[in-house]
Order: sequence, then C-alpha cells, then structure tokens
Amino acid sequence: MIIKKFPFALFIILFFCDVINAQDVNVLTEEQLQEPPQTAQIDTFPLLELDNMELDNILSLREQLEKLNQTYSSPTTPNENLLRFLKKDELELSPEALYLINWVRDPSTVFDETVTFKDTVIVNPLFLPPLFKGGIIPADLELYDKKQFELPTPDYSLFKPDTTLFRKEVIDRKLENMAYDYIRLNYPEYFRYSQRDLPTDIVKTQEIKKNTYEPELIQVEKEKNLTETDAPVKFLTERRYWTSHFESSMQFAQAYFSPNWHAANQNSNVNFNTRNYFRYDYNKNKVRVTNELELRLSANNAPKDTVRSISFTDSNLRLHSNFGYQTFNNKWYYSFDADINSKLVNTYNTNNKVTRLTGFLAPVTTVIGVGMNYSLNKKLVKKNKYNNLSLSAIMSPLSLTHRYSRLRENFDFGRHGFDGSKVDEDGRIKNSQTYVGSDFKINTTWRFNKNTTWVSFLNYNTSYHRIIVDFQNRVELTISRFFSTQINLNLRFDDLGNKNEDLFDSYLQMNESLTFGFSYKW
Repeated sequence: MIIKKFPFALFIILFFCDVINAQDVNVLTEEQLQEPPQTAQIDTFPLLELDNMELDNILSLREQLEKLNQTYSSPTTPNENLLRFLKKDELELSPEALYLINWVRDPSTVFDETVTFKDTVIVNPLFLPPLFKGGIIPADLELYDKKQFELPTPDYSLFKPDTTLFRKEVIDRKLENMAYDYIRLNYPEYFRYSQRDLPTDIVKTQEIKKNTYEPELIQVEKEKNLTETDAPVKFLTERRYWTSHFESSMQFAQAYFSPNWHAANQNSNVNFNTRNYFRYDYNKNKVRVTNELELRLSANNAPKDTVRSISFTDSNLRLHSNFGYQTFNNKWYYSFDADINSKLVNTYNTNNKVTRLTGFLAPVTTVIGVGMNYSLNKKLVKKNKYNNLSLSAIMSPLSLTHRYSRLRENFDFGRHGFDGSKVDEDGRIKNSQTYVGSDFKINTTWRFNKNTTWVSFLNYNTSYHRIIVDFQNRVELTISRFFSTQINLNLRFDDLGNKNEDLFDSYLQMNESLTFGFSYKW
C-alpha cells in the first residue's frame, strides 16, 4: 500500500544509492595518465636477436615444400576391398531379436489360428487393436474461463441452432475415448502400435491415357471454291475374280467271307478307289464361269476271274465348263454348258479277254446345251455355322450329244448308248453318232456339321428315243484333316442297256462301297 501511494519517493531513494556505489570505482589521476607504460608488465614474446650465421642455417620455405612434394602422388579411387575396410559396421539386430519384436508387435498372434477375417468388415474402432495416439493431456483441458472474454450476444428467437444432428456421433466418440483412456491407464501392455507406425505414403491414382491418333486438321483456304473440289477417290479392296478348289482321296475297302458262310458263297476282295477333283471358277459382275476336272478310278482283285487278277470297275475322266450371264434375278443365269466324259482303261467281263467293255477314249461323250442355270447357297441352321446347303441346277432344254469310240473291233457299243441301226458301208456300227435332245444336271453339297457332308450329282439326258439317268451319291465322314470314311452309292438307268435280274428285272444299275483312307482338300 505504501508503494502504491508514494512511487516518486521510491525513485529518489534508488537514485542516491547508485551514486554512492559509483564513488568506490578507481579513477586514474592526470599524473598517472602521463606516465609511460611499463613494458615489463605486458605479457608478450621476447624479441630474438639472430646473427647472419644463424639465419643461413634456416631452410627456406620453398626447399621444405620441394622436399615434401617428392613423395607426393595423385589420389586414386579406392577399390572395393579398401572401402570395405574403411566402412564402419552398422549396428543391426540379430534375426532372433527381429523375430521376437515382430511376434510381439504382430496383432495376428492375439487370435487363434482357426480365426479368420476374410468375410468380416470391422468399422467400429472399439473392436480394432488399440493404437497409441500419444494424447496424454485431455483435449477438453481449460486453463482459463473462455466465457469471460465473450461479449453478451442478443437472443434471436427466429434462429435456433440444431444441436441434435450429430448427438449420436458425439456420444459414440466419447465412449471410444473413455475406453481408450481406460486401456491406457490400466493395461498399457495392450498397445502394440503407435501412430508413427502407420504408413505415411499416400497412394495417388495415376491416370492411364490411351495413345490416340489425332490427324492434322485440313486447312481450308479462304479463296477456295468448293464447287470445283473433286470428290475423294473411291477405295476398293482388291477382289479375287478367280477362285480354286481341290479334293483328293485314296480309299481302301476290304470284304472277307468264310467258305462256310451261311448266306451264300461269297468271295473276299480288296478294293481301291481314288478320286481327284479340281475346280477353277471366275465371277465378276454378271459373268460367271465354272470349270471342273474330275478323275475317278476304282480297282479290285478278281478271285473269280481266271484271266486276270485285277479288274477295274470304274475309270472316268470328266471335264465340265459352264458359262453364265446373270438375269434380272441374282440366282438365275443364262448358261452355255459343255460336258466331256471319257473312259481311261480297258475293262472286260469275267473270264473274257476278247470283248472290251471300255477303253481309253472308248467311248467319249460330249454334251453341249444352252438354257438356264440356278444357283443357291443357303445356311439352314443359324445356330450351327457349319450347316450349309449349296445347289446348282443346269437346265438345257436344247442339247447336242455326241458319242465317239476309238475302238471298233471287239467293243460293246450297245452298253454305252450307240444306236445299232446306224451302220457304215462295211456293216459295222458307226463309232461316231450325234443326237439332239435335252440335258439336266443338279449338283448338291449339303454339309450337316463339321465332320459330315453329303455330295450328290444327278444327270438326266434324253434324245427323245433313249433316257440315261446317272445319280451319284457320296457321304463323307471326316475323322481328321487327312483321313475320312466314305459311303458311295451310284445309280444309273439306261433303257437301252442290259436288264438286271437282281433288281426286279429292271434297267437300273447300282454300285456301292464303304471305304476308309486318305482325304485332302484345299
């Protein structure tokens, strides 16, 4: 209370105390200042008095440096051994210590091996391993009353803040903090991780950009006249007008019958069938040309024949060409058709070596006709990509048939459709005959699936005095790319030929075979 009432008196007392203390300091007089300083009392090095002889014995600095530089060498890069020697050993923990530390700090060791969390999603921190946060001081600690600095605010009745929006979250957070504090104070050994152990790396997403080609923009001149600009050149891919197809097969068949076979006395035989087929087509705009070349040859052993051991049942060379021009419909064509069919090898009846049934160019049948051609290529089953039907029908209402035989002596003309009434001056049947009539051909290829195909060829030819129908069927069962099994059935009707007593005494001729062997296509 005295200090608060008399502050000026206190100031005067302190001032006089400082003056009294200053008088105790030593003050130099004028006489003392004029006296010279005493050198003996100064702490310095004494002066050295050296004569010339002693100075000559001191080496110069240059000589000393030259002497030191004699052993100097340029520094070199230390090798690996030297670095390994100079490198200090770092303090490392033993593998046993690292294992124990990881085992203690591994939270998975708390649970049994049978416990799994693969199908569990944990969200509530109360059920997570305790994490030491380092917050010992409570967050709500207050060292002073914050409300004393707050100014009174008017109470607005129109606005009342909603404090119940996050009430549940606040209560849950307080419960988590209470549980955390309880563990921290009572069970500190439960803490295995702290916040500094958490990963600090932030995984940032990287945008992957696709390299796209951005063409340069077309620069348009201001004075360009668009009416004179030419249209862009029409791009057309190269089209193949000529297409080819080839088939080759060599098939074997064997039949064996024991001598005491109950049905009948049959003979065992071995058959060999070969077929080579080549096709070369041209298709452009409305013009279509088809060229076919087919070679067939069938041979088998003849146990009943006493003259020869091998007999040929079929030897045929066929060349076919068709020229078509498309009509108003894309499936119909005006056609000109030419078909040449010839035999290749000599064949005889059993135990007969004089009369020949066929021979090379004996006979040669040429059929030329004009008419219409119908073409169809359709997929029957949409779900099966291999199921496809291909059909080609050549109808020639007007046709010209010419038959020629190179052989004249000991040759069976009647078997091949030669008119026996046409003879020459010597009384022999003419080996060259021509007929006018009609001709119809139908080629069908039906592929049922990937491994089964049916191919048929039907030829109907008539001279209005004679009818010849040739119906060939082949079912091919593909085993692999190079092997297949074929079922062949050939039917032929000739009303001037010999009758077959086994087939209801009719003019129908039949040939069937079941073969297995090599097959190739491209």
